[in-house]
Amino acid sequence: MNIIYKHLKKLDWLIMLILVIFLTTSLLFIYSSQQTGQYGQTNFVGKQTIYYVIGFALMLYISILDMEQIKKLSWVFYVFCLLCIIVLKFSPEKIAPILNGAKRWFSLPGIGSIQPSEFLKVAIILLASYLVMEHQKKHILKTIGSDLLLIAKLLGITLLPSILVYTQPDTGMVILYLISIIAIMFLSQLQTKLILTLSLIPAFLVSFLLYLYFELPDVFRTYVLSLFSGHRQQRILGWLDPSTFKDEGYQSMQSLLAIGSGGLEGKGIGQGNVYIPEKHSDFIFATIGEEGGYIIAVLIVSLFFILMYRVIKIGNESNDIFCACVCSGIVAVLTFQTFQNIGMTIGLMPVKGIALPFLSYGGSSLLSNMILIGIVLSMRKQYRR
Repeated sequence: MNIIYKHLKKLDWLIMLILVIFLTTSLLFIYSSQQTGQYGQTNFVGKQTIYYVIGFALMLYISILDMEQIKKLSWVFYVFCLLCIIVLKFSPEKIAPILNGAKRWFSLPGIGSIQPSEFLKVAIILLASYLVMEHQKKHILKTIGSDLLLIAKLLGITLLPSILVYTQPDTGMVILYLISIIAIMFLSQLQTKLILTLSLIPAFLVSFLLYLYFELPDVFRTYVLSLFSGHRQQRILGWLDPSTFKDEGYQSMQSLLAIGSGGLEGKGIGQGNVYIPEKHSDFIFATIGEEGGYIIAVLIVSLFFILMYRVIKIGNESNDIFCACVCSGIVAVLTFQTFQNIGMTIGLMPVKGIALPFLSYGGSSLLSNMILIGIVLSMRKQYRR
């Protein structure tokens, strides 16, 4: 008991408090969402409670591990997750059912649905950080050649799983993988001119696409949108012009209506009356905005900012390149998930199947994020010691 007490004292209790607030908020608004009747008798609150219990247990277990143990597990965990993605692709529908046109989950009796791509984001962050650490040990004198070699290593562990996940299809997870790798690259001490060159490529691409959309819309739709599959085209069109493509932009418009109707103080828990598909999962922030109002919505966003600050601070104080890179990847992933999810509920971003961290209903997303926080808590314990 004394050992457990000493370990608990070393945890970051501000992060723990934020997670408890997220837990309460998640269960409260999931419960409110399922009262609308659109989900039948499914008890999402009960399932989310179980996910949270497992998540906290997993987080605390990982926080006990030493960082050297986590480093050694990087390759093992990555290979395991990659094999799961490959097995998923070739599994029969009895094991890996196709839901809404996507084959992303294993359906296991007594366990439920598991989405391997969620855990792969953890594996990519860990292995990429490990490769950066090992690369810096071998290449003390950095050159353009050594920097390019490091970039090749990072892209090498990212491209294959990204292609496999993209074909599921799941564009959102692929973006998360790339975002985490980019964040880790910026902390890997690449030469400034190389970083500037890499930064100019996406900047030029985005500028070119914006030019085509506003100045040459016919060219944009004929040659750019045609590169995407049907449902991806619909989501892009629904985001860019929801008033014209009403069916494609239906979720975003309903979400905006719900948040706008909530006002400053909200309608009250259980009083939401705007119909939104998936309001307990991907669009839970719309439920929060409608029933909790602007005040609760701002509080939730503020808690995310505080959580990111704590992760950055822990990574910075660890004085270890591996820890710093891991924290950078974690912050990048969680920040993008938060921005994308909230952005799509208010029309700033296209609709993607990306959950709001710690709040949206879903076991795989919650458990993978709790693993990430467990790793951060392990760092906190180590640098305090």
